[in-house]
Amino acid sequence: MNNRYEFYKCILYISPLVGLFLFSCAHKTETNMNGHYVAPYQMKIGFGSCLKQNKDMPIFEAIKSDSFDLFLMLGDNVYGDSDSEDLRELRSAYKKQKDNFKNMNLNFSFEAIWDDHDYGLNDGGKNYPFKEQAKELFLDFWDIPLDDVRRSRKGLYYDLLKNADEKDVHIIFLDTRTFRDKLMPTDDRGAPGKERYIPNLDRSLTMLGEDQWDWLRKKLAEPSDYKIIVTSIQFLPIGHGWESWNNMPYERDRLINMIDNSGLDNMIVLSGDRHRGGLYQLKTSTGKTISEITSSSLNAAFPNSEEAGPLRIGGTFVDENYGVLYFHSDDNALTLALKNIKGDIVRSLSVQN
Repeated sequence: MNNRYEFYKCILYISPLVGLFLFSCAHKTETNMNGHYVAPYQMKIGFGSCLKQNKDMPIFEAIKSDSFDLFLMLGDNVYGDSDSEDLRELRSAYKKQKDNFKNMNLNFSFEAIWDDHDYGLNDGGKNYPFKEQAKELFLDFWDIPLDDVRRSRKGLYYDLLKNADEKDVHIIFLDTRTFRDKLMPTDDRGAPGKERYIPNLDRSLTMLGEDQWDWLRKKLAEPSDYKIIVTSIQFLPIGHGWESWNNMPYERDRLINMIDNSGLDNMIVLSGDRHRGGLYQLKTSTGKTISEITSSSLNAAFPNSEEAGPLRIGGTFVDENYGVLYFHSDDNALTLALKNIKGDIVRSLSVQN
């Protein structure tokens, strides 16, 4: 009798501990040096942009420690601007970057889209004459299979599905280079808000091209628990005169309206390019929320003064950084976080999907 009593008492004592252990194995949490606590999550995806192949990459020590389920490269994954058909500079850049990745022994999967410096031309658009050759170099570097649709279709846009605790995560990668019309140069170079370009109100201009727009509309209509749009250039910000969707305001409005009509209450946008990080949010005319996180750069930071920030939440972060999406365990909540070179959270935003 006493032995049976002791047995059941032991079971009652250890059961909560076993449950706690099992929960902690499937649902992880984080607290870092800046005091940011991250609620239990089932999956986390990292992302970043602007990685110069000829510079040191100490930020990858923190990235490796994060043990991501997936890491997204948002563009400028090499710097290989080339003005000749042999793309000598771009080929050399990819060769160096391949050696870098091998030497760092990275232990997670990559997905990638390009921006101008792996496209081959600074701020380049559809008129870049060597874009098809640059596309093949991109696909080969990222080991894209020969039967992948990107090998036969114009442009590099594509999508993928991931699963987080039986919830579908739909990630849509946009190509903002192959089809983009020429931008309007500024009339006051360097002036705040007019640094390099000004908005062009010509409605005939396109950012994506009609084929990609039609594809995107269909993808937004597909059912999923989370929708994430990846665009190499910033989408929501309107406070500066560098490259962004605001260079073509009617195209920016078109995407906002398309998101608004998609049936999703919250849309997440990831962007790079700017050599600074930040968080942005917009309420649509029907009350839906678009949240954007910009992560830039991984190793190409340079001093930047603060810029006007309509739609921005807090200040920008100009030092090296990478982004994290935490998919929380018990609901459809997400945390968007920006981390510094040490892996500490410096900006964060929680979104209820």
